[in-house]
Amino acid sequence: MLAKPIYEFIPYCYFIFGGFCILFSTTLLPTAIGIALFLNGANIWRLRSNARRIDHKVNRKKVRKHYYYYEFKPFILLLTGLILVSRVPNQLVTLAGAMICLIGILILCLRILNRRSRSMV
Repeated sequence: MLAKPIYEFIPYCYFIFGGFCILFSTTLLPTAIGIALFLNGANIWRLRSNARRIDHKVNRKKVRKHYYYYEFKPFILLLTGLILVSRVPNQLVTLAGAMICLIGILILCLRILNRRSRSMV
């Protein structure tokens, strides 16, 4: 058993280490390892988030057809933005990658806020 602060920080460690591998690597192998770590952290975060949801099922958005795309969308956007920032030397593409990362962070924050209970009780 891990201590609670360490246990809670594990997916974020995967995000950070995977992001550093993507941003600062020059070869394919560290980039692939970074992508795998980032997606592993995203999966852990998704599983924990779904297990801890306290909002009622009737208030949830009904998504059946593209469930995994919906669940992983902010992480896909973050990963795409990181790859664009690190791999394409054009300044306009770097700016677009940064904007894509910000959109992914915004969706992730909104998802965190919407999965809480809305009742006043």
